Amino acid sequence: MSAPLAPEPLPDAAQDALTRLAPEAARALSAQGRAVWHEGAAALSRSGKGAEAVQAWAEAALPVARDLGEDVLPDLLRACLAMAARTSGAVIARVLATAPLAARRLGDADLFRAYLGFLDLLLAQAPRGVRPMLDQLDRLLAVLTLGGLRRWALWGAEMHRTNYPEQARYFALESAEAQAVLQRERKGVLFVDIHRRIGAYLRALWGRDFPMRPTSGDFETREGLRPCLEAGVIHLPDAWDDTQGATGLDLYRAAAAHAAAHLAARRGPLLMEGLNLHQRACIGLIEDARAEALAIARFPGLGPLWARFHTGIGPLDRIARALLLPGTPETDPNALWARTALAGADLADEMAALRIGLALAARLDPRLSAPALPYRDDNRALWEGDESDWSMAAAPPAQIRRHVSVSELVNEVEVETAGGRCAGNPGLRDRAV
Repeated sequence: MSAPLAPEPLPDAAQDALTRLAPEAARALSAQGRAVWHEGAAALSRSGKGAEAVQAWAEAALPVARDLGEDVLPDLLRACLAMAARTSGAVIARVLATAPLAARRLGDADLFRAYLGFLDLLLAQAPRGVRPMLDQLDRLLAVLTLGGLRRWALWGAEMHRTNYPEQARYFALESAEAQAVLQRERKGVLFVDIHRRIGAYLRALWGRDFPMRPTSGDFETREGLRPCLEAGVIHLPDAWDDTQGATGLDLYRAAAAHAAAHLAARRGPLLMEGLNLHQRACIGLIEDARAEALAIARFPGLGPLWARFHTGIGPLDRIARALLLPGTPETDPNALWARTALAGADLADEMAALRIGLALAARLDPRLSAPALPYRDDNRALWEGDESDWSMAAAPPAQIRRHVSVSELVNEVEVETAGGRCAGNPGLRDRAV
């Protein structure tokens, strides 16, 4: 049996960084995480990109793991090794040096993985723009969501595909058009800036924590940014503009409180077998009202917070407003019927929405448009998941560790990029598109 190979020597600066940060790594990482940390340094050293990239990995991995969990470290390493086949060690070092900033500003592991995929895409389309953009990343992520950053960058890549001096000026934020596109893409309030405040707000109301995560919807159009509940986690848009006379912060507060009201009012999903979309929409409308009525009974101040968004004029808007504000005059017969039905129901009965919603659906035209209420989630949680998903809202979900062979991970990437291939990592790219 042959003796095991001795560990490969690292550049002095990288070895010094690993030695200096070893106590912090012991506190912050599991044994598996420390193995990824050490092997990542060795893999980057083998890539031939110089000591600067290796040292940057050693220093960046720990704060990234602290903010997002150590499960993102293999993805960060995989992305850097994939990019190493196409760019310089200085650019790889800059990607790593700015990774803690990106992790902190994005605030979510999946968004961070999508960010790595975006860098891979930008490296293919405007390789000379990556480093100047990273030098401005603090300014960019202070006002842009990940989707906004992607649109801003790809616009510059397309407009200056062959004009390299202008490309460099654009990505360094030195050109007027770079500033103009930045202004066009910036949003009113970013989730990362207010999520602690919203978390404290919910904790003050319900006396418990509700896990929240940002979602960026479609990168190209920013559609699909409606709040939702999944597995007991409140998903909110990564940015919100002022709307309907309310600030983005008010919208975040209203949306988070509404989602929390759902979680406080239910213990499991409803059965959707045999229900059509129109029936499900009516049941969801009644369940929204039931959850809000229970919450307002405990916290009357939530009524005015939600009422400011009830400005629509459609039939379902009128019903939603009549249910939220039972003391206001109303002439619409369906709205009056729904108000009376909910008033006569036991709000603690989790099946009340099913019965009233089905009866309401029979009274209404199935072609009616949904109410224009941006703070309400899409009610997917009423039909998906199980009871355990709802109970998870009481505490953040435990981190799931993926026990991956480190050498297998590194070998996979090194084979993929051997010989200067430019394919990168397909999985990362798929997540970015």
